[in-house]
Amino acid sequence: MPNLQAPTPDLAANPLRPAADWQQLVRVALLGTRQSPDALPTIPDLPAASETDEASREKHLLQAAGALSLIRKAGYQPASSATPFVSPAPAETEDTLGPNGAQSLNVLLEGQYTDLLPDFLTALAEHQRRVPHPQLVYLLEYARTRPALQPATAAVLGRRGEWLAAQNPDWAPILAASTHPQSEAVWETGTLPQRVSYLTSLRRQQSEQARKLLAATLPQEPAKTQAALLATLRENPSAADAELLGQYLTSKSKEVRQTVLPLLARLPDSALLERLWQRAEPLVRLKKGLLTKKLLVELPAADWDKTWLADGIEQRDARFQGEKAALLGQVLALIPPARWAAHWNLPPARLLELAAATEWAALLLNTWAETAILHHDAEWAGELLRWLFELPRKQPFSLPLAGLTQQLSSAQLLALVLPLLDAAPEFGPEVRWLPLLQLTPGPWPERLTRRVVEVLRAALSQPERLYRIQYAASQLLEHMGRVVPAAQYDLCAQPLQPLLQDVPYLHNSLARLLNTLHFRQQLEAALDEPPGPG
Repeated sequence: MPNLQAPTPDLAANPLRPAADWQQLVRVALLGTRQSPDALPTIPDLPAASETDEASREKHLLQAAGALSLIRKAGYQPASSATPFVSPAPAETEDTLGPNGAQSLNVLLEGQYTDLLPDFLTALAEHQRRVPHPQLVYLLEYARTRPALQPATAAVLGRRGEWLAAQNPDWAPILAASTHPQSEAVWETGTLPQRVSYLTSLRRQQSEQARKLLAATLPQEPAKTQAALLATLRENPSAADAELLGQYLTSKSKEVRQTVLPLLARLPDSALLERLWQRAEPLVRLKKGLLTKKLLVELPAADWDKTWLADGIEQRDARFQGEKAALLGQVLALIPPARWAAHWNLPPARLLELAAATEWAALLLNTWAETAILHHDAEWAGELLRWLFELPRKQPFSLPLAGLTQQLSSAQLLALVLPLLDAAPEFGPEVRWLPLLQLTPGPWPERLTRRVVEVLRAALSQPERLYRIQYAASQLLEHMGRVVPAAQYDLCAQPLQPLLQDVPYLHNSLARLLNTLHFRQQLEAALDEPPGPG
């Protein structure tokens, strides 16, 4: 019989946990009440045992075992939660995916064709469709650790998905990546990604107000936050940003200085750029003879001092060997290459040949490539790529190919790649056009796909060469799976499918290309499928 005079356990402080309490009881029973240091669980209406009275502990253990056994058999209703009531999710305003689209999304979330997921989510948002309710948790969990996927995920959650993500702090970064307008409260209380998102959105709509808000806030922020917020000015920097950016060019934080330096260099009529030109022009000169021209490059005569720092130039830079080479390299990496061409009245192709003939060829070509990317100079990006790929070079140069190709339009890239491919149509790992082709983004025009398939078919039809080209061909087939439009499936399947049984080294890669294109056809069809439930 329970002792009615004993104090009643405080259930608010020690809530009943049938499963956990049972495990605790079993541990004590296995070790014995004398040897076990664990406390016995508290049961409602059952007086607590004295921890120093061995007989009382044994009695309490047996009574608790009986009570818990009964509770476990009868079921247990948990105490009501003290958590505030959560409003239900609002009604959806967009159509969900249809059954076939939902099944295709499952395939992506299960780990197949994962490269296609970002583009599929973007296409969903463009078609004003959302993810079905049963797949929301799987998508949120998948995107939780993949920041690059979070903006596309946030755009297809629908109203319930946004409501659901707001209930779990682990999913907050996905909501923060949303491009939907956010409240002003986010600026004061949000996380850093949320504040960056708010400031970016405000700058697109009211740039002057965004600039004033940034100027008033930055002095109170730590360096890491200053750098992240200042980086929002990368999108369409204007002359009006010059004063604010200039204040942080000499910041104590290198991260902040390195953030504002390229932004100042990109401003129209940049005063910084003019100061850098005054430093660089005497160091890189054009010597003209009767029939020849030659570039002369000198390193700065003086060592680094704080006057260099006032122009954003650091004492050391890991990109360059030697302190003075680092000074010259940093300056050249900010000055638009077109200014040198205009200064000497020479075309870019001629300047590149002159630069390659100097002992500072690597420094000149790499810094001109970096600054062509910085200033989004498509003409110089194209000339650098053409110069690098058209002829074999004695000295290997490691230019930033991905950044250079991103400056070119699809038509410019096609005009660059196709002549190279026609000039050396035999496929192999050593062909110069291969790295450029693997950086050519989609959607490929039919003309390019047809030519590449012709080259591949010719190579795969020579069994004696398969072992040598295996790796290069598999890499190219993998890239084609992402960039060849799904509508060009037949263009690839008709010439390549008959070869499947004859290319043992490349059977899987070739089959994966065809399967990927076929699956992408299904994804595109899902965008126009009638919506399903939920």
